[in-house]
Amino acid sequence: MASKNYKWVALSNTTIGVLMASIDTSIVIISLPYILKSVLAHTPGGSAPLNSAAYSIATANSFSYVMWALLGYMLVTATLLLLFGRLADLKGRVKIYNLGFGIFTVGSLLTGLSAIIVPNSIITEGIQIIIFRLLQAIGAAMLWSNSAAILTDAFPSNQRGLALGTNMVAGVGGGILGLVLGGIITSVTSWRYIFFINVPIGIFGTIWAYMKLKDISQRPVHESVDILGGVLLSGSIAVLLLGATFYTMGFMASSAEKAGLFYSVFHPYIFYSELSFIAFPFLLALFIVNELYWTKYPLMKFSLFRRRMFISGVTASSLVAIGRGGIMFLLVFYLEGVKGLSAFHAGLDLIPMSLGFLLVGPISGILSDRIGYRTLTLAGVLLSVVAIFLLSMLPQEANELLVTGILALAGVGGGLFGSPNIASIMGSVEPEVRGVGAATNSTLMNIASMLALTIAFVFIGTTVSISSFITLFIGTTKDLPGTLVNSVAYQSQWISFMNAFHHVFLLFTIAVVIAIIPSLLRPKHLTSFHP
Repeated sequence: MASKNYKWVALSNTTIGVLMASIDTSIVIISLPYILKSVLAHTPGGSAPLNSAAYSIATANSFSYVMWALLGYMLVTATLLLLFGRLADLKGRVKIYNLGFGIFTVGSLLTGLSAIIVPNSIITEGIQIIIFRLLQAIGAAMLWSNSAAILTDAFPSNQRGLALGTNMVAGVGGGILGLVLGGIITSVTSWRYIFFINVPIGIFGTIWAYMKLKDISQRPVHESVDILGGVLLSGSIAVLLLGATFYTMGFMASSAEKAGLFYSVFHPYIFYSELSFIAFPFLLALFIVNELYWTKYPLMKFSLFRRRMFISGVTASSLVAIGRGGIMFLLVFYLEGVKGLSAFHAGLDLIPMSLGFLLVGPISGILSDRIGYRTLTLAGVLLSVVAIFLLSMLPQEANELLVTGILALAGVGGGLFGSPNIASIMGSVEPEVRGVGAATNSTLMNIASMLALTIAFVFIGTTVSISSFITLFIGTTKDLPGTLVNSVAYQSQWISFMNAFHHVFLLFTIAVVIAIIPSLLRPKHLTSFHP
């Protein structure tokens, strides 16, 4: 039997774990220029003359490595969430969670040590970063798939909004905080420290979790893991996201010269994307047939989708994730490119969005315990619609005050929505399948976020020249003087980017507007599974 203080131990530890995992999703985005410079220097041909064919090939390959380090982390995390959630329901949530904390910490250390402990001559730095980031992603999937379930087990029903709200703020806010930290760390020291910073925190969190967290969940008796279902589901998600990734990278070559080296490196990805999209429906169909007819103990509980509260929550969270998934990526380009800011300055400008989440999220969670979920989630969605629509209309010459005001509004909207939404989802699920319930929501959110990133990449890759795209990554700006930034010559090179920027955010606005429907249809209060 857990002590009265155990719930606060569970909240503290899982919040640290989720915060670390989510920070590492975004911290790489703003640090990409610095990582790419290092990878290019360690890639054969990276030190050749700038106008040489060898240097162009090295640049294209290096950019490909960095893209896989960014998108591969999201892909692996989304692919494994549900499998780890089911394993946790059967084998123990704390056991899987603790293992994930340790794996994530080791992966962070190894990523920071890329090309240091393993010589670049054996495996290039770019490939090492990809491998170790994938190891990080495995640990992150273990943390994400279990934190909400552990908290739901530990807290009584009248405090779950507070607990899950705090945890959700850590998860979503961590993605924004990663941009701020990435900008600060890479401006004052090496990019490697964006990974090293996880190590002492991870060691402490891992030891603390092993010493203090307890498995108090109810486990199904004599059930087994649906291995075939896990392979089919992971495979279907993997080929879908791989297809999106291949499509993104392939279409980035569309603006390059067909005879050029960038085109030859990136364009073949279009063919790979077509193969992936063909494979996806077959694997998904086999998974559904397996779950409904072949397996005795299904991996996914389709019965959950017959519950109005559950399906309203996961549908709304997925649509909102599409709407918000590309904000950080596009804003980094806008602030560092159009506005000519340094990574450090751009990170500071993103703080209001983090503050909105951090301040409103827990309050929204507390209120949802008292007044229910529908009003708060609907208010959060409406504010998010306004913020994202304003971004779709953002003038190229907008001042920083306007940008930070819109981001603060987006942060408040996200904080209002996230906490009561996850509390409604977890409260609608029986104790013995909370791991699957939490993992289902996280899986759909991760897929939605990655598809949003794909949309952003495709719009930019087909409207902005790939040479300009990569130049931004290689030669990050350092707070350029206003006379240069405001000049016609400088701003004219960003017109095509701003057109893509506006179109992407208009699509994102539509996705979040649709999220109003499930938010309205959800019950005001939960009526079951409140032990």
